[in-house]
Amino acid sequence: MSDETILWFGEEIGRLRDTVLRTPAFLLPASDVVHNDMNSNNVLTSSRHGFRIIDWDDLSGQGDAAMDYSVLLWPLLHDPSCPLWKEKVLAGAGAEVIERLELYFRAKLLDDVIDVLADYVEAEQVPEHREEAQRKAKAIHLHAYPQYLAKYGPG
Repeated sequence: MSDETILWFGEEIGRLRDTVLRTPAFLLPASDVVHNDMNSNNVLTSSRHGFRIIDWDDLSGQGDAAMDYSVLLWPLLHDPSCPLWKEKVLAGAGAEVIERLELYFRAKLLDDVIDVLADYVEAEQVPEHREEAQRKAKAIHLHAYPQYLAKYGPG
């Protein structure tokens, strides 16, 4: 990884932060009741239009529903069902949530570009798992980096 690439990563984090700070949908306080573990294991579907959310262990705080939705929808982002789920989110939560959701997706993709590099390096400390951990980290990075550049440009 070149010094120029590492510098670009830092600059891109700054650009994303600036985008969030200028986005009206992020100016309101995050005051939704959130699940905090909204993943596919906690959503039971009974039909095409029916579902139930389970495992409400932590109702102690408020947060951003868009963050919950981003955790749920991220694995489905390139699945044909994603537009249907986004439509359900829009109908239930509103346009501001969708706007924030899109920026959470961008942040998640950037995280897949950058964070796994730390995992790759840290795997050196665990020789019995090093090869597999580095293989996974490299695969995630090499998949996410070109996607990020294609969607958001080199800067």
